[in-house]
Amino acid sequence: MKQIVVKQKAAILEEAEAPQITEDHPYRVLVKVKYSSISPGTELNLIHNIDVPDGFKLGYSASGQVVSVGAKITDLKPGDLVACYGGPYVYHAEQLSVPRQLCVKLSSEEKLREAAFVGLSSVAIHSVRRMGLQFGETVWIVGLGLLGQLMAQLCKQANYRVFGTDMDPARVAAVKASGIEAYLANDPKLDQQIDLFTEGHGFDSISLVAHSSSSKIITTSMEKLAFRGKFVLVGNVPIEFPRELFFQKEADFLIARAAGPGRYDEQYEDRNIDYPKSYIRWTEGRNMAEFVRQIEEGILQVNSLITQEYSIHEAPNAYLAMNKNIGESLGVLLRYD
Repeated sequence: MKQIVVKQKAAILEEAEAPQITEDHPYRVLVKVKYSSISPGTELNLIHNIDVPDGFKLGYSASGQVVSVGAKITDLKPGDLVACYGGPYVYHAEQLSVPRQLCVKLSSEEKLREAAFVGLSSVAIHSVRRMGLQFGETVWIVGLGLLGQLMAQLCKQANYRVFGTDMDPARVAAVKASGIEAYLANDPKLDQQIDLFTEGHGFDSISLVAHSSSSKIITTSMEKLAFRGKFVLVGNVPIEFPRELFFQKEADFLIARAAGPGRYDEQYEDRNIDYPKSYIRWTEGRNMAEFVRQIEEGILQVNSLITQEYSIHEAPNAYLAMNKNIGESLGVLLRYD
């Protein structure tokens, strides 16, 4: 089968042995991939990271058709359509062996393309849950890449008052199309617009979704946080900020870890030991299921955010194109012909 890996700081297509279901993994699902989604910022960073070894498999979110299931799986069967998420089990490849906890069944083929974004969308859902706000409160989404766009839509659904910023005019326009107020991050009147939006009190919550090598973005955005507001870090930014500012705000600083409780827990993910719903309502798998419910009911709009689609055979060129102009990329799909 074909898969995409990092080699010599580039994404290449290579042949690999297809995975199989074995007796050692009775809770695995063998999936023939139809689509997988590229996370442009994350994957380009991995390609250029000197600590990432050659042979590293790119990708973590896909959709496809069940080929076979492990001996202890009773609620999925060959032919079922699923969305699946989570490295190291899910990556850009023609066939995957995925734990049952990381697969969500689809009701039809209609939403197969959108379902490939289950990974980033579940991260967005968990990140919004971490805010713990009430309807009517104000939220500033700093950074309007695909994750920021999804979070902005989810916050609007929750009846929060949403404000977004980004350096890219196209991304600002995309979130405005969802009926959300947004501005360029370097707009000279941004401070005035923020004061008007928050009635001078600052935001009840700020979600930093941008990627930056400098921690200054935390300080400058936190200055616009309301007293006892919540600052949620979702993007990849060095965690440094002035104690005095944090003290004055008496702020809550929160981290959103991937798609929710269960992520990186081998007992949950690969041994199929779920967390009781009465104790942990929204696990990684239940957030994935909520995403599928939302796209199947037409609530969360993902199709409008798909900016590029490539055949798996064109994958190396897709990464070169994204690296040349990442600002043009939001939702990027790989299609397995």
